Amino acid sequence: MMKTLTVAVPSYNVERYLADSAASYCAAGVDERLEVLIVDDGSTDNTPVIASACAEMFPEVFRVVTKANGGHGSAINAGIREARGKYFRVIDGDDRICSANVSALLDELDEASEDLVIDMKREVMMGTLESRLLSLPDELPRECTVDFEEVCNRSDIEEFFMIHSTNVRTDFLRKHEVSLLEHTFYVDYEFIVKVASRAQTVRFLDLEACNYYIGNSEQSVAPLNYVKRWDDHTRVTRELLDFTRNEPCDGERRRFVESRVDLLVNTHYNIALIYDPNRKRGLVRAHEFRAYLKDYHPREFRAGEKRYWQARVLHTLGFDAAKLDRLMRR
Repeated sequence: MMKTLTVAVPSYNVERYLADSAASYCAAGVDERLEVLIVDDGSTDNTPVIASACAEMFPEVFRVVTKANGGHGSAINAGIREARGKYFRVIDGDDRICSANVSALLDELDEASEDLVIDMKREVMMGTLESRLLSLPDELPRECTVDFEEVCNRSDIEEFFMIHSTNVRTDFLRKHEVSLLEHTFYVDYEFIVKVASRAQTVRFLDLEACNYYIGNSEQSVAPLNYVKRWDDHTRVTRELLDFTRNEPCDGERRRFVESRVDLLVNTHYNIALIYDPNRKRGLVRAHEFRAYLKDYHPREFRAGEKRYWQARVLHTLGFDAAKLDRLMRR
């Protein structure tokens, strides 16, 4: 049966969150146009049990994909292979969909034909449940086809070209053979660069879809986890540096790809020079990465020099992630 939307739910040891996450898809009623693929990525807790219970209770919506552990990218790759939806998106097992808007989102996607359909996400603070809706700017065209190159480098919508707010045509993903690194964290960024850089058309929706939970110290984007997973961030950075060099695009599309990779390079310097409490190790890592850029990616080397020297100064002054955050909030 053809579905309107497949939501891949990468799930590794998320027993604390998965039941609430899964419930969000049917809380406002069952809509059979929706397919939710719970991709159990070799969990060792009760994640498979919870996933199976969901599929038994609502077989018209949920399917379980069971696989050996391969990481977030591997789970997304499996979701792309298994998807039966016209559109495809990713919502992690510790996040939720906005229950009240499921059918409205499916109605919009039924009518859509664009490569990308961008909606709005709500950031929810774990524990307090305080939230913030990231709203599209007022002057942005809604519910119509927009040329990707006309909007892709607008600074006011930069944060909407993210995995948590993007629906992608499934046949587009397969046509371009989009595949992510396995056994690696931080592939969300890889996904959006590889997908958006090939898009021709985009549609924007004034619709809240993903409730993205933040503030969990276990999340991969927590500063100390960035340090812990330095090798993973290095793999993604190098993958996208190579992608940028080899991708045949120009004009605004080239600017989009290069700006996204420049941000990744800047983050890499921050991880080494500011986030890492082992200051000596961080300095060595930054030097090694800078030398690699200079030898193999001279454009990105030049683009990253300002951030490198800024981070070096903050490193010398003893700044860590908390101090940097306070500085940025001033």
